[in-house]
Amino acid sequence: MNNKKILIEGSVIVVSILLAFGIDAMWDEYKERLGEQEILAALKTEFEASMNELNGVLEFHLNARDSMDELFSSSDDEIRKLDQQKRSQFVMDMCNPWSFYPVIGTTNALIGAGELDILEERQLREALTAFLTLVEDSIEDIEYVGHDAERVWVAEIDVGGPWTDRSTEIGLAGEVVKAPVFIPNPTTEDVLRIRNDPKLKGLIARCHINIGYYIVELERLKAGAQRVLDLIAESD
Repeated sequence: MNNKKILIEGSVIVVSILLAFGIDAMWDEYKERLGEQEILAALKTEFEASMNELNGVLEFHLNARDSMDELFSSSDDEIRKLDQQKRSQFVMDMCNPWSFYPVIGTTNALIGAGELDILEERQLREALTAFLTLVEDSIEDIEYVGHDAERVWVAEIDVGGPWTDRSTEIGLAGEVVKAPVFIPNPTTEDVLRIRNDPKLKGLIARCHINIGYYIVELERLKAGAQRVLDLIAESD
């Protein structure tokens, strides 16, 4: 009888220990899951912000390329009919690099801390690392555009530049840049000299070739960001 009692009591202790371990494991899993949900929410916020920035940069460069197509396909008479804002827009669009900087603080923190595995979905982990690779790939292309821009800006001087216009010179935060008053707005004759100068035209063309490569990278980044957002939505 005593042996039976000991066996029962021992069994109860064992079961209690197993239950305790099970509860602890469930609690740890719950805490990890809670942490994952918080991380997913942060990633969603950051990638939505990155997507908005991406769309803005992509639209800017696409519009600039269309603007240059219009400039170099217009006749002298058509250019003489342009208003001041259009002339100024041509000048700004000649070669003006705008870089995409993603919001990836959470992703970098996870990778830096070696905690990417807290995300249960393997495809999401892969999509995040793939996006970072795309960001790295895009840097070289925008650097080329930056070098092109420097050459265009110097070449402007030979045809009467530089020029500016408060209606088109916009800062990063959307504020109007207050340019020095001695820098003139481009006149019709200035735009004609830009359009008809072979060297400046070649430098602008070189710039927009590299902008084209950058646009391709931006499109890939957009697809990558959307992939991350889709996988986050599936993980909710």
